[in-house]
Amino acid sequence: MIEKLNDISGVSPVSGVKAKRGAWFDDTRESRDGFAVSEFAREMANISTELAKVPEVREDKVRDLKRQIEAGAYNPDLDALAKNLIWAGINRTED
Repeated sequence: MIEKLNDISGVSPVSGVKAKRGAWFDDTRESRDGFAVSEFAREMANISTELAKVPEVREDKVRDLKRQIEAGAYNPDLDALAKNLIWAGINRTED
């Protein structure tokens, strides 16, 4: 059955993999456990660390908005609010 599936899909058995791996596979080295972290992964870790330092709630912004509301001076841009709500609804991901 598997042979028939291989014929249909064009998949061939894995043989001689070591020979095909070429330069990135060197089986002459001593085998050691370990891992390598790419430069991209390091940068993402640095970004995550910096983002963790940013507070979730910007207290100064909240304080300023409360002051404006209490003074009756808060006039939100309703068009921008509507656009943001629509954008958030379109791009919402299900949890």
